[in-house]
This record gives sequence, structure tokens and C-alpha cells, in this order.
Amino acid sequence: MELRQEQKLKQTLSQNMLQSTEILQMGQLELKEYLEDLALENPVVDMDEMRSEKSSDDKGESNEDFIRRLEELQSMDAQNRQYYQDEQDEASRFEPAERPGMDLRDALMEQILFMKISKEEFRILEYMILNLDDNGYLTEDLPLLCKELKISEEDGERMLKVLWKLEPKGTGARNLRECLLIQLEGGSEVDELARRIIEDYLEELGRNRMEIIARKLKCSMDQVLTASDRIRMLNPRPGSGFGSGKYQKYLVPDVLVVKTEGRFQIIINDETYPQLSINPYYLTLMKGEDSGEAAGYIKNKVKQAEWVCHCVEQRNRTLYLLVQEILKAQIAFFEGGRGKLTALTQRSVAEKLGMNESTISRAVREKYLQCQWGLFPLQFFFSRGSIQTCPAADAKNTPSEKAGGAGAEAVKEQIRILVAGEDKKKPYSDRILAEKLGEAGFSISRRTVAKYREAIGIADASGRKVFERKNTL
Repeated sequence: MELRQEQKLKQTLSQNMLQSTEILQMGQLELKEYLEDLALENPVVDMDEMRSEKSSDDKGESNEDFIRRLEELQSMDAQNRQYYQDEQDEASRFEPAERPGMDLRDALMEQILFMKISKEEFRILEYMILNLDDNGYLTEDLPLLCKELKISEEDGERMLKVLWKLEPKGTGARNLRECLLIQLEGGSEVDELARRIIEDYLEELGRNRMEIIARKLKCSMDQVLTASDRIRMLNPRPGSGFGSGKYQKYLVPDVLVVKTEGRFQIIINDETYPQLSINPYYLTLMKGEDSGEAAGYIKNKVKQAEWVCHCVEQRNRTLYLLVQEILKAQIAFFEGGRGKLTALTQRSVAEKLGMNESTISRAVREKYLQCQWGLFPLQFFFSRGSIQTCPAADAKNTPSEKAGGAGAEAVKEQIRILVAGEDKKKPYSDRILAEKLGEAGFSISRRTVAKYREAIGIADASGRKVFERKNTL
């Protein structure tokens, strides 16, 4: 009998520990879904979406204050994003902000509903629209598509040109070149030159090789630059301004670090998920004299709810202590922004907090911190490896090209600063950037500079060069 009870106790403890571990590593949205599901399946749980006033520290912070601070930080994040955002490719510069709501395909279907076309033509257009990708491109081979529709390729080409007339212009294109040409409707001299550049020198344009384009087209640099400006006004991804119709993951901060009256304050974001409480009615039933099956069921459900609430509180407590250590170690970053990170490992934080390194690893996972510099994953504040220094850099304790995560971030930030301050008519080559980084105490090879530069979306010297106009057309 005792052995059976001991086995049952061990099993319960094991399940509780697993649940505690699971909740610790949950991000905000996952925790919200978890608690909502618990409230649905556990009858003793009441779910309160409205949060009472809570104190983030001894001074306290109301719900309204929290929301205001979050909005302020998100506003700052938006202001800084343009500087810090990594450009994915040349076309991303022209991409409009995504507009959630109507799907691209729905918007196109609305347009063809009002067109004077036959049922067969409607069927063809509808099928083409359904085969567009999220950027608005027709990725399926047209002959194959015509075969599936059981129509001739001539009819397919004709209906494709009808699709090209819909808004946004460029929809239905099969490649970037075709997408840009569809949008060039004007017959001006500038448009004609832009058309020739798109048709024959799009690759050179992407690499900013303006002199080559001017020489091959036998026109002036001013004419090429004006045509280039016209091309950059076109949208290479006509479908990007619409919602994709798919589930999108939104990043929500788990913790905020704000500066108030000269000192930093840590605020755990518990506004996203509901507050759980146990219905008093079931507590009364549990305390009653009835010891039957119903009372046992209620008792188990109450214990389950109490344990989950304890796990959530423990998660938030661990997160608070973790961010407290990050704040202490990375105070230069919170004061001055990117490039100010120092070496920090999860092991060192675990030792300071008297916790297992695995606990810190779980607490870091899927968690995000919002501060005046933007929204960052907690992993951002930890080195991927130890920072090493070279003899030339030892005096300043700056990272060599074998630097870990924090050192790499410092180098990338220094590259951003150097590029921002260069003469755009004579931009720095990777060799010169390496030399200037060396003067700042970073021992980095030209090849490593190129790797870091590409990683943060900065073009090479020729791609950054700005050409001087002599005349205005």
C-alpha cells in the first residue's frame, strides 16, 4: 500500500515538474493559448481578461501606465527600425508596409466580378488568380496551366494580359523583369529608357553599375540616373501590400525595460494572457462534507488550477531575475544602444542566480524584451561563444574576428557607423573598412568584414555609391 502511494506521489511530482518546465519556456502567445484552453477544460477556473492594477516593483505601475509605456517603446522601435533593419534584397527598398485584412486574391476577384467577361473567361481568370503567390507572381508555367484549364496557349496569353490590367499593376507577372515592364505604361522619353534598362541591364542596375549602363546605351549619366529613379518608383512585389490570408505570428514582448527618473525599471508583461482564479462555489463544495467521487474530482481540478497559477508566477519571477542580471551586465547597451553589448553567458547568469543552466536556457527560449532600442529576443544579449582578443586589441578588450555573438554585434554596429559617415560618392571598400575597424581596436580581415556587411544588409562599395548629377532633365 505504501509502495503504491509512493509511486503515485513520484508520478504526480514528475508530472508537475514537466508542467512547470513547459510553462517556463512558453512565450506570451503560447502561454495565452495554454491558459485559455485550461479555462475551457477545467470547470473550477474563472478567466478574467481585465487585469487589476499590479505593481511591477515597490513603486507600482497601473494597467494604464503599462499600456502607455508599451506604446511609447513600440513607437521608439518603429523610429529606430529603419536604421537597424536588415535589407533582404534590392527589391525590399520599394516594398510598402503590409496591410493586413483583405487577401490579394480576394481583392482581384472583386475586380473581375464587375468586368464584362464570359463565364469561361471568368473561370480562367479565377484559376490564374488562385495560382498567384503572395507577391502577386504567377509561378506556374503558363503552358501547363493552359493544359489544366483545357484551353489553348493563345487564350491563356490573352487572359493573362487581362489579369495584368488589374490593380495592383504588375500582378500576374512571371518574373521581376515582366513585373516592372507591366507597370511602365507611359510613353515618355524617361519611360522608354527605363524600359530598355529593365529589358537588357536589370542585373547591372541591381549592382548600381550606372557607368556601364550609360556607356552601353550611349547616353549621359544624368539620363540613366533619372530612368533609375523611375524604375525605383515601381513595385517589384505588387502583392506585398496585402495580407497573405495565412496565420502570422506576431511578436509580443514578455518583459519591458524602461527608464524612469534616471533609473531602469523592469516590467513583466502579464497583460497579454488572462488572469486565472478559482470559482468560490467549487471551493465551497470541496470543503463540504461530501467525500464522494464529485468532491474528489473538484479537488483534483482545484489542485491543477492552483499549480498552474504557481507555475506562471514562478515563470515570471524567474524571468524578472534573469532580466535583472541582463540589465546589470548589459547596462551599456540599455544606455547607448547596439554595439555596446558585452560578453555574457547563460552559465554565468545561472551561477549568480543559483539556478541550473538548463533553467536559464528554458527561460530565455521564445522570450522577447522591449526597450527604447527595439524588440529583441533574450538570446540576443548572450554571447554565442567566448569573446577572444588579439594582441592589437587587448588594450581595449575588443573582439577579434573569432568573437562570439556580443563581439560580432559590436563589429556590425561599427560597420554601420563607418558606412553612415562615409562619402557616398567615394564609399569605403571592404579593405578600407577593415583598416578603420583595426584603428578602432577590432582585428578583422577584409573577408570577415564582407561577411558581416552582407549579414546586416549593406551593399558593397559599388552598390553604395551615389552618382553626381550634372543636369536635371
